[in-house]
Amino acid sequence: MNHAVSKWLIQRIAAVLLMPLLLWFLLNFDNLMYLNYSQAVMFLKNKINLLILSLIFLLAFLHLKIGMGEIFEDYLHNTKIKKLANFLILLISIIIPVAAISAMVIVGL
Repeated sequence: MNHAVSKWLIQRIAAVLLMPLLLWFLLNFDNLMYLNYSQAVMFLKNKINLLILSLIFLLAFLHLKIGMGEIFEDYLHNTKIKKLANFLILLISIIIPVAAISAMVIVGL
């Protein structure tokens, strides 16, 4: 399997896996909006909730990284700008999920 096909397949798998997770998130987000701080902490102390939220962050940013990389490949013709844009998206797709998951773990302790 060549590199382009594997990226395409990974992006599609991430999208399919995100569908039920995002449905779970939408159903729980309405409840989270009305929880006070201690109730929100209790929500994050539930390991299943923490795992699902972590998976959402990881899969969503993986999907974003691959998708934006394809957009840059198609529409950015300057090689230096394309490399810089890909590097920035890579940083964003690592830093934000790590920070979010770390914060949720710390709050849930």
